[in-house]
Amino acid sequence: MSQRTSTEPPADSLPGIRGERLSGTVLARSGPLAACFLAIAGLLAALLVPFGGWLPGLVVPLLVVGLVFSVWVVRFVPAGPAPRWSAPAVIAIAAGHGVWAALTHAEHVVLRRDAGSYALYSQWIATRHGLPIPSWLEAFGGSQALTDPAFRLASPAYYQVVHGSAGAAGTTVDIVPQFLLGAPAVYSLGWWAAGWNGLLIVPAICSALALLGFAGLVARLLGPRWAVLATLSLAMIQPVLHAARSTYSEPIALLFVAVAAALLVDAVAAGNPLRKNGFAIPGVHGTDDPRAARGLGLAAGLAFGLAGLFRVDGLREVSLLLPVVAVLALRRHPAARPLVAGALGGTAIAVIPAVWLSRPYLGTISASLVPLIAGGVVLGLGSWAVVAIARRREGRTGALYLRLTTDAGQNRWPWLLAGAVGLIGVVLAGRPLWMTTRQDPNDPGSRVVAGLQLEQGLAVDGGRTYAEHSLNWISWYTGPAMLVAAWLVFMVLAAATGRWWLNSAARGSSGAGRTTGVPFWLGPAVIAFGSILLTLYRPGITPDHPWADRRMVPVVIPAFVIAATAAAAWVSRRALHRWPATALTGVVAVAVVVMVLPPWLATQPVAGQRTETGEVAAVEAVCDALGDHDVVLALDNRAANEWPQVVRGSCDRPAASVRITDITDTAAVVAVVKPIVARITAAGNTPVLLAATPEGEAVIQALGLTSEEVVNLTSNEDQRYLTKVPDGEAPLPVQVWLAPAAGVS
Repeated sequence: MSQRTSTEPPADSLPGIRGERLSGTVLARSGPLAACFLAIAGLLAALLVPFGGWLPGLVVPLLVVGLVFSVWVVRFVPAGPAPRWSAPAVIAIAAGHGVWAALTHAEHVVLRRDAGSYALYSQWIATRHGLPIPSWLEAFGGSQALTDPAFRLASPAYYQVVHGSAGAAGTTVDIVPQFLLGAPAVYSLGWWAAGWNGLLIVPAICSALALLGFAGLVARLLGPRWAVLATLSLAMIQPVLHAARSTYSEPIALLFVAVAAALLVDAVAAGNPLRKNGFAIPGVHGTDDPRAARGLGLAAGLAFGLAGLFRVDGLREVSLLLPVVAVLALRRHPAARPLVAGALGGTAIAVIPAVWLSRPYLGTISASLVPLIAGGVVLGLGSWAVVAIARRREGRTGALYLRLTTDAGQNRWPWLLAGAVGLIGVVLAGRPLWMTTRQDPNDPGSRVVAGLQLEQGLAVDGGRTYAEHSLNWISWYTGPAMLVAAWLVFMVLAAATGRWWLNSAARGSSGAGRTTGVPFWLGPAVIAFGSILLTLYRPGITPDHPWADRRMVPVVIPAFVIAATAAAAWVSRRALHRWPATALTGVVAVAVVVMVLPPWLATQPVAGQRTETGEVAAVEAVCDALGDHDVVLALDNRAANEWPQVVRGSCDRPAASVRITDITDTAAVVAVVKPIVARITAAGNTPVLLAATPEGEAVIQALGLTSEEVVNLTSNEDQRYLTKVPDGEAPLPVQVWLAPAAGVS
């Protein structure tokens, strides 16, 4: 009897199956691929920039090797099937967001805010290949210039670091940029490709990659179908778009946080035991693969830790990860040790370039940084102590577990946890009714706030931080319905955490073992909720909008979007099983409206807005007007704030400024300026005075010099509201007068 040969292709070779697997692979691995590549770029910068080695001929080949390595290593990230349309939809949303941000990118290169600082930092290392920035002190007469109290080389976001004593032979000065190295290193790659235009659109590309990483996280937590809706919602939220339009670090930070959380989900699921004996915990998935769990745990920890190359606040997520590690250790999860090793190791690596290259910046934020470090140490030591004590008392805690897991206990503790989370939400929402948060009125940011209050007809109280309104800031862009739905999900997760812990503890006390599974959502939920509370309690940023809202981009807004999407998914599942098809359609329609319409309505007034337009051309005009031997001295406060680093980096000329108390007292200003000009002339250079306001130009006239207006630009900037959502732009005049001052003595 002949054997019948089947002509049917294997199931996994069918086009539909292949399409689902490819779609799932793209969702699962595109974010980790991007994060791995950017981490390599940040690490290369940390190694090469301090020694002047950030050269395209060296860096680009190394990055090609890094990309190949990234493609190889992400093969180990697990990927399941997904609907064939889900990955193309997510890619289309991310690409559309990136193109949208690139077409409307800002030209913030005349330094006023953090985006200008990042842009100039990126341009410097792209063209000069290293740090620190030289001060060209000899062009101003050498060390003797430092004895003049009116002379300064520093400017906002660029610190003056003196090596030696003022007036002493051999004294040198370095200019050290603010912020960490990682983001400028990534953005500098755009300069090598297309100059200013290339540099200024790299954040849009990074934001699109961050959306892919975010979609991968949502696909793991809620399923690939819901990842499309969540990604669409996040892509349209104005603070996310605003950060993508300018050279901020938040798009890269969002990518790393999302990818780290996604890898944490994978690690927990891989190390969970398979369900046996009918025992099951909702939300606990397992594949019982300890080796994969250890590898994924190490990768997740490294992603959390290496985020510190790009953002100081990455320490917060690492600190909040430590209690999660303790829970995994108590449940004897194989990912626990690799996870903490990766997180602490990645953080240690990130700390080295931060301390080496950004020490003055770390000093200025010490009021926030020291408590953050101290909190991390406390959480780490406390977590270690809990694990150590629990391990020693194993076998003697069964009575306690049994008391906690009685019927009354099981009903009480989860509800208490949920009630506590709900109470926190009520307190945060109600803070404006009974709290006014303030900071030191002598802080430079307080003076900015006072000026804005005066302009906007508010009571002048420069010490106000408006942090009590931080929850309202998010509702401006997401709508209150999304916030309420998200907070209800946080309450449900708190109760679910309590039930899981009591059930797993009871099972352990009954002799069934301590290797019970851990909910795959536990780590991201704990870290996200902790970050939300800390950020909302103290945003730590000058509270003018939309500038301040970028603080919510890496964690807070994405967490609210995921939680609100989880609420929609839960209601839809109930409708699917209990309600007719028309009701299910209505539920999905309502979910789409709640998730998409409020973000679009908030973003629509500024959807096509471009800010700081014309500033690149203005910089080029100033550089074209300067000669090879010119040395620039900025006169008025605006010139001193905006132009010294522009002149150094873009024009390749020495630049400093004059510290002036009252620019309107021209006689006193002239007396201050003349000695500095004389020293520049004596050093064999041509002093050129730069004014950026009519008051500064009046000083030039008082010196008897002839000025030339080389820039007269009416540009625009974002509105700077303190108490309401921005919905337009504000005019931004940019003027520059230059005057050769060689004849002044």
